[in-house]
Amino acid sequence: MKNLMSIGLLSLLCLTVLAQPSVEKGKSFYSEKKYDEAEKAFKTIPKNTREYPVANYFLGRIAFDKKEYDDAADYFEIATELNSKNAEYFNWLGDAYAAIGKNAGLFKQMSVGPKALRSWEKAAHLDEKNIDARVSLAGAYMQAPAFMGGGESKAQAIGSEALALLEEALKKAPEHHIYLYWYGKTSATTSLKMDRGEECLLKYLTFIPKEGEPSIAGAHLRLGQIKEKKGNKPDAKKNYELAVKLDGSLKQAKEGLSRVSK
Repeated sequence: MKNLMSIGLLSLLCLTVLAQPSVEKGKSFYSEKKYDEAEKAFKTIPKNTREYPVANYFLGRIAFDKKEYDDAADYFEIATELNSKNAEYFNWLGDAYAAIGKNAGLFKQMSVGPKALRSWEKAAHLDEKNIDARVSLAGAYMQAPAFMGGGESKAQAIGSEALALLEEALKKAPEHHIYLYWYGKTSATTSLKMDRGEECLLKYLTFIPKEGEPSIAGAHLRLGQIKEKKGNKPDAKKNYELAVKLDGSLKQAKEGLSRVSK
């Protein structure tokens, strides 16, 4: 029996050692946006190794980048099932569910919406410094009805945590444009620290976003929301108009423009 156990442990160790180079190779390909090569590398990782959850996480990231959100969710689900202590896995699972529901019908949204909330909540619980999940939760709580777990008080509570973490992060990296946008977005969503939120968004507008980063149109939308909440309808209207001009698909900008034009 001892010999059999030793052989089993040795086999597992060998599989793990063999899997490590493939993981590193896959990570390297992913960082270079060579998705096909990265996918091939990660798919060679055996199931019964410690690297298998990592491989599925990155396969999920690849699928997400390709906008294949259902596949991304499947991969992230495997990663979270195999490693239930990794906040990053749960945060991305929440992002995948949210992406699935974004342009889906009402019934699909009611299915994936609570899953997204639970995933982000799990990420925030696992990591008290996780900014991404808290920013997502602030927006989701404001939009979701109470029976689906939403509510303004919950949004402001988690939003306050997010803004404190973002302020701390911006002290270390004041030019971090994603943090600047997240601060402005969270401020616009929750009505918290709106002067600082406006300042962050104006600074974000001096940057040129890369593909996949928050758009200039989105920044004008959030700036319009802050201006509207502060009672400055003329400036709110200007920002909503710019947002709609830059991206005609922004429903919130169109709705905001309609409100301040009355």
